[in-house]
Amino acid sequence: MAGVRQPAMAPRPVVRQLVHPILRLLRRYLRRHHRGRLPRPRRPGLHPRFQRQRRHPLLPARRPRQVAQHQPHPPFRPHLRSPLASRRLRALCRQQPLRRGAAHCRRDQRLRRRHRQHPRSPVRPRSHQTLLNAGRFFAMLSPIRRFAVFLLLAVTTFAAERRPNVIVVLVDDMGWANLGCYGGPVETPVLDRLAADGVRFTQFYNYARCCPSRAALLTGLHPHETGLGHMTFKRTGKSPSKLPERMKMPAAYRGWVRPTVPTLPEMLRSAGYGTYMTGKWHVGNSDPATWPLQRGFDRFYGFLEGTSEFFRPDDLHRGNEKISPDGERYYTTDAFTTEAIANLRDHAARKPDAPFFLYLSYNAPHFPMQAMPEDFAKYRGRFKEGWDVLRVRTLERQKKLGLIPPATALSPRPGATDRLGTEGGEVPAWESLTPEDQDRMDAIMATYAAMIDRVDQNLGRLVSHLRESGQLENTAIFFLSDNGAEAESPPLGQFQLANLGHYGMGGRHYGRAWATASNTPFREYKHFTHEGGILTPLIVHWPRGISPAQRGTLSHQNGFLPDLVATCLDLGAATRPATMEGRPAPVVDGRTLRPLLAGATAPLHDAPICLEHEGNRMVRDGRWKLVGFFREPWELYDLETDRAEARNVAAAHPDIVRRLEAAYATWATRVGALPWDEAQHHSVYDADTKYGIRR
Repeated sequence: MAGVRQPAMAPRPVVRQLVHPILRLLRRYLRRHHRGRLPRPRRPGLHPRFQRQRRHPLLPARRPRQVAQHQPHPPFRPHLRSPLASRRLRALCRQQPLRRGAAHCRRDQRLRRRHRQHPRSPVRPRSHQTLLNAGRFFAMLSPIRRFAVFLLLAVTTFAAERRPNVIVVLVDDMGWANLGCYGGPVETPVLDRLAADGVRFTQFYNYARCCPSRAALLTGLHPHETGLGHMTFKRTGKSPSKLPERMKMPAAYRGWVRPTVPTLPEMLRSAGYGTYMTGKWHVGNSDPATWPLQRGFDRFYGFLEGTSEFFRPDDLHRGNEKISPDGERYYTTDAFTTEAIANLRDHAARKPDAPFFLYLSYNAPHFPMQAMPEDFAKYRGRFKEGWDVLRVRTLERQKKLGLIPPATALSPRPGATDRLGTEGGEVPAWESLTPEDQDRMDAIMATYAAMIDRVDQNLGRLVSHLRESGQLENTAIFFLSDNGAEAESPPLGQFQLANLGHYGMGGRHYGRAWATASNTPFREYKHFTHEGGILTPLIVHWPRGISPAQRGTLSHQNGFLPDLVATCLDLGAATRPATMEGRPAPVVDGRTLRPLLAGATAPLHDAPICLEHEGNRMVRDGRWKLVGFFREPWELYDLETDRAEARNVAAAHPDIVRRLEAAYATWATRVGALPWDEAQHHSVYDADTKYGIRR
């Protein structure tokens, strides 16, 4: 309305919190170190540095500087040297000049005597002298220049202290040796650039399977401590969940992250972050209290269960509402990225001063093997040399990149195994296949590579949005996989060649033979705690937080998923609750990676790292790794000289075996990990038929 004065807009909270402390600090030092001084006059022809400083006639002349040992510090008198007393003294000196009359003279004499008896010590610390010089420089500037200096200080402080955005990108069932920056055959230019400007980790561990890894990644605890010591179970289909029956089981094996366990998005949201998720959830399906919106995320778009088709997902949700995929040529990898970017745009409009946490959980390249036709065509024919040649060339690139020691040998081609209950025998030599089989296997590997390529393309879209919005510099991006390559199928996979390369179609599994190549040069696969099952590529990109000297470097220190949660909490200045379910919270084994990003060389962990899944267990302590299959004896490897776990030295070091075995027993008791002979009866699956468990 005309003539109505509009109220002034209140300053933004972040600016008020950062600028006002600077002003208070500046005023405090000007009061303490410039008592009674007047601004220096501006006289033409004379530089301000050489002008005499006028002092109030009431104040005594400046005393010469004395050596500290000849004149000790005066006693601290807070009632005389407090900011309030100093302010009153200066006010009297400025506002009450010498007056005629006995009363005024006596008061002025008392002021002079009081100042002479308790002068400020002539010896100041170096930091005080530096601030005093800065205050003198600031006082002699013109008002316009003072404002410019203050604005520069405010902007610098605001930029330096602003907490970073955090993005965690998780892929599904991808091997350690697939990405280009890890020596793999798939073209990943976006991830390669992130690695060139960030830090790559070469010995970072997950928990060997989808659910346990996600439980650890979202809580910072071991999976057994969250309730996911094994797996979740389907909420839909022929075997509906039976919550009352599962509540009678041990808490470590009930099949979902317990609602009383604090999650990473809950802790970051309490610290002021906006929290968003797109993609695969898979840490609680049966009870809506375990779904993403109820576990700390502001928005969610994705599916709840463990697997989904890429073209027509049947478990798609937006928030708590089940929806159907829309749009032409729908593909989950594209849709998850589009939704994530839309959430970030909306966050910038609604909460411009708040950082965000994005959890982008792709289901690629998890089975089913389904790729967009154009990506499939890009890789068709590239793998006709076979897995034997591919493994050798990948190992050569890994050595050249410095990812593994030069003396590392390639693990032998796997023989027959029934540990996963899969059909078929040993992985055959490529040359032993018929030309028809070689063509089939080239096509299924082209599908797998195309799925990873699509992830890289979509990460390019996300990085471009961050760069265009000015957020890339202060966004910490973590890229990793939830387990090693999967081998839950015969060596030559399960698929029909005619269904590959077409929109809306695909195959089931790409086979144990190609999974061996994806884990080069390591042994075993998803499910197991040998290097091929638990080693994940980890790329950390944060331009503002990684020192220039560390960009493009490799970190060979061993770490695991709880370290990632500790790092996110450290970056976000968030805290973990001290109690859980009315009792003290479990001991947290995670350590922040921030010192490593700054170039620290001290070991990240000074205690052993322990993992377990389906009776497969592992203890890592420095160079030593104790590992074992279910119902099989422990094996010991020196990973400094044997990264491929080819030489078992348990017989030569029985003392180390006993020490690490005792550490594992203590850990298992603490987290609730039961022997698999007992724990398999609490499995959410029929262990006898699905995995061929041997009794």
